[in-house]
Amino acid sequence: MADTLNRTSPITGTVLPQGRPYWIVDGKAYDFTEWLKIHPGGSNWFGPSMGRDISAVVHTYHRDPAKLQKFLARYEIEGFTEKDILPKLGVPPFLLDPDFDATKDLPRLDFRDQGSLLAAIRTAVNARFSKKDLRRYDRGFDLVTWLLVGAHLATLVLLLTGVIPAWAFVVLQVVTRTSLAGAGHYHLHRRWRDQKKYALPPLGKALFDVNYVGTSLIGTDGHVLLHHPYMGSGADVKKTFFDGMLRLHPVLRVPGYTLHKFGICLSGLSLRARELARFEAPKQGKAPLRIDFWIVRALLLAEFVACLATGHILAWAVQFVITLWFNTFLVVASHDFEDEKSEEEELAVIPERWRDDWAARQICLSYDLTVVGNRWIDLWLSAGLSPHRVHHVLPYQGSGFANLATEKTVRAVCEENGIVWERPRNLLFNRFPAVIRHYLFCPVKALPRPPSGPPPAGGPPLPGRFPAGPMPPVQVRGVRGQLGEFLTYAWDGVRGFGV
Repeated sequence: MADTLNRTSPITGTVLPQGRPYWIVDGKAYDFTEWLKIHPGGSNWFGPSMGRDISAVVHTYHRDPAKLQKFLARYEIEGFTEKDILPKLGVPPFLLDPDFDATKDLPRLDFRDQGSLLAAIRTAVNARFSKKDLRRYDRGFDLVTWLLVGAHLATLVLLLTGVIPAWAFVVLQVVTRTSLAGAGHYHLHRRWRDQKKYALPPLGKALFDVNYVGTSLIGTDGHVLLHHPYMGSGADVKKTFFDGMLRLHPVLRVPGYTLHKFGICLSGLSLRARELARFEAPKQGKAPLRIDFWIVRALLLAEFVACLATGHILAWAVQFVITLWFNTFLVVASHDFEDEKSEEEELAVIPERWRDDWAARQICLSYDLTVVGNRWIDLWLSAGLSPHRVHHVLPYQGSGFANLATEKTVRAVCEENGIVWERPRNLLFNRFPAVIRHYLFCPVKALPRPPSGPPPAGGPPLPGRFPAGPMPPVQVRGVRGQLGEFLTYAWDGVRGFGV
């Protein structure tokens, strides 16, 4: 077994590899340090995935992954095996089940370049749509995005100058923030070369933060590299993304989560960004400056300060709460994570021959969402989730417009292979009631507590700090205990802990 050292974050308890960089693909180890400098999709994917098995990412995030094989051999190394992958994947341990161990719990699904459902879908889409065709859809998507950016900023100016009433400001802000977060959702998945090669920073992906949920900073990893490849498994951090609020009594969840996210918005994410730069940078150098992230953070704070200074703080607070909760429920509405089903029950919707197929699971266990019934409008009102199934099976496509254009082709391949294409789920009347029942009314859940302080330098963890094993769940009981938990949870947002 390779000899590697660990770095531990003093805020989140994240354990990262130190020593020679390595990545595992199809059972073999590679050092991509040189490749990441010329990777057509940019280098930002490699830092978070160091020390992991990235086989699923390699096979599912490329239009023609078979072409990659000739590159892989150049970077193969000895001394590492599948047993060396990080048990907790290098993510904050509160996002994973305490018993999860990536060395044995990662799903083993079929995403081969030949013979899988993904291969059939990819072949059909590539034959019907050229890269040029899809880029044209992406450009149209980007045009609408920047028009929405202008509308969003204009709405604030119109409020501050008294042109529109507060209620109109609230409605328009909820719509534009949700729509822009959907644009950020797709930009986050795109190929991004190193920022220094661009005249402007990739602001699009930072728009994933504009709805106050705060996912651009951790989205490259938790969303793109873990949720999509490992959807529904123990490695899927989206399953537990908002579980922090479940440790509160139902009466305290709305105010507790709202205050937690207010703290995240004001200071928590900024502190988290500093932590990433200091503790999660590769050993070879510093983490790149996230100019796009800081621009959006400055915008959010400027909006808050402007409304506070001009007496419009109530309108700002109302749109903050509605936007936050609408988008929080949106994040979890596109999958059935609220029901505690056995794996057999979950897979019952998939034809038996396809139950171990990666693409079949993506299609059958994801929901498309509808709001007004027009897919192109619903794309924006649902934060990009109206063509959610196509997005999941072809995550490398750069826009919601490309997803909508290719949906007919993907659907045809699925139906040819006996996979039923379910109707979209109504967001307001079908999915929202289910997720509201779960997140606001389910009983208090015992969850791992955050670490109480940094580990001692050069020594073993102290009692109560960064236990050597998984953090044990803690069930808080009694009125005083719940009030203390409420205050702790709110403060966690200010200091950047939790999501």
